Amino acid sequence: MGLIRGLVDMVVVLFSGVLAVAVPLLDSQVCLPGWLYPAPLVDLKRWYGDEYGDYLMSEKPHFFTGLVWLELAFLWPLSLANVYGILARRPWASTTSLMAGVSVATSMAAILSELLGSGRASDQLVQMYVPFVVFAFVAILRGLLPRPKSQHTTTASHATLARKKRA
Repeated sequence: MGLIRGLVDMVVVLFSGVLAVAVPLLDSQVCLPGWLYPAPLVDLKRWYGDEYGDYLMSEKPHFFTGLVWLELAFLWPLSLANVYGILARRPWASTTSLMAGVSVATSMAAILSELLGSGRASDQLVQMYVPFVVFAFVAILRGLLPRPKSQHTTTASHATLARKKRA
């Protein structure tokens, strides 16, 4: 179980790290004014849109803009919390992982429905979004996996100490 937990943690930390960087620097350009960003970041977003044919990033439909606002307000802080919580082995990291996974799964359902239903998306573009669906399921799985015994013991000993201090 420890090896599986380690692999799951690695995937969640990797994707959470990507989201922690990409959301404020690239995705947020969909809903925030362009003058906030240096030219290289604007050029990178434009290159991505051209290279992968990501019409959602360039056309900015309202549902997509709303999902990006949700990423900024909710998913970005959760991604930061996931990276810290998993690396620092905090017991609450299971909860933040579960929350991030459900958020990404919900967003990806809407985005992939649009991409596949519109007939406008290239296979290359769909392949760019599919790893985030995998991340969503792995993050949900991490949130649902039982904590290792050592974390249970540590949490229990903290609770016992707190009770003894009050007595």
